[in-house]
Amino acid sequence: MRDVTADLNRETLVDRIVDVLEDRILTGELEPKTKLSETRVANEFGVSRAPAREALQRLQEMNLVRKTYVGREVVSFSLKEFREIYELKNVIEAFGAMKGTLNATERDIKKIQSVMNNMTKCLDLGELNKLRGLNYEFHDLLVKCSGNQRLIETYTLLVKQIRWAISFLPPRTQKSFNEHRSIFEAFKQREAEKVRVLLETHSNDNWERILSQLKNKQRGKSIHSPRESTNDENYP
Repeated sequence: MRDVTADLNRETLVDRIVDVLEDRILTGELEPKTKLSETRVANEFGVSRAPAREALQRLQEMNLVRKTYVGREVVSFSLKEFREIYELKNVIEAFGAMKGTLNATERDIKKIQSVMNNMTKCLDLGELNKLRGLNYEFHDLLVKCSGNQRLIETYTLLVKQIRWAISFLPPRTQKSFNEHRSIFEAFKQREAEKVRVLLETHSNDNWERILSQLKNKQRGKSIHSPRESTNDENYP
């Protein structure tokens, strides 16, 4: 008979390893192209190679780690790869927000309103780092209101990669807030198609800003990531 308790313990252990390594990657502690072998992970966490292998496979599925001919390493996206991820995120986010517009409860609306109120305070106080987090929360809540768990999980995987890759960029301030306010007003009125159009315009404008600054970064100008890659065709 299969030992269910042992399986559950192993699953919990693998989850913990994934959580720790994911956090290290997304915070930049593990830089792009850092080698991650099963042996290294197993030794650090005091486990056998089997859970270490499974944890690395999960990170690979999340597109935070990739397998090369010499083993696994933390990813470094090419501009083409990043564009493809961003475009896919835009499609999923727009559909999720449309669905969220129709499914949101009054409690959901109040939660998003609270985020908007906190954004206003951060703008007034110039708290840009906190504003960035609220910006992410705003977008996440629109999609979570869809109630489609598969969609939410896919969206979450994509935005983790995008936010990691552009963490060095300064957040947009008043213009972004005004766009969020327009999106939220349409969201409250259950105007799903208007939400889609406004959100796509917002995302496309943001993409142009990101693309411009990433190209500047690649040319070695004034914008630098705290996790620089040695390859000019790649960035974290």
